[in-house]
Amino acid sequence: MLFKYLFKKKKKKKLQEKSEQKLDMNHWMNLTKEERLELDLKDKNKTMIKKKALLKSIRDEYIKIKNKNI
Repeated sequence: MLFKYLFKKKKKKKLQEKSEQKLDMNHWMNLTKEERLELDLKDKNKTMIKKKALLKSIRDEYIKIKNKNI
């Protein structure tokens, strides 16, 4: 019974994600070229910030591990 509950929850989330993506694509196609470029640039900047933060945290963890081993 627990398995069924968890499986249904995951399935619902996947369906919601697919519908959101479809709406985003329709919205995207209705934008002008300049608006699409602007949104794309913002998206890339957000992704780059997340990547930099992840790399920084990984580097900090390696430094901590290295200092413990010394």
